[in-house]
Amino acid sequence: MLMSMLVAPVFAEIPESAQAPESNTVQTETVLPEANNIQTPAENVSETPDYTFKQPVSKRKIAKKFLLAMLGVVVSSVFLYGILSLYNKIRSGFTVHTEAPPNGETSLVTPDNLVDAVKTFLDKTKWDN
Repeated sequence: MLMSMLVAPVFAEIPESAQAPESNTVQTETVLPEANNIQTPAENVSETPDYTFKQPVSKRKIAKKFLLAMLGVVVSSVFLYGILSLYNKIRSGFTVHTEAPPNGETSLVTPDNLVDAVKTFLDKTKWDN
């Protein structure tokens, strides 16, 4: 689904004037040099192409969309914080707190001073081995 969304702009509509003709026959036309066939540049200016252009977007609309996106970020962040806090409270109720970690594992408790921090670092990296 993601890949189809990424390639969707490739399949955007192309104006019919830019598409190839549908028939395979080539039509040739002979133009005789006559004075009536010559067009002046002023006549070419009056013709408008078939293309339509997007109107410029106002700064107010851009700011509104940006604020809506930021509001979405804030709402999702608060939602995730709430869900994870609830998960930690429930998880702490089911686990048994022991001071010493199981054999072969290092403690996940944050050290209080520099000596304990260095000792934990050396234990986790197995520096002395």
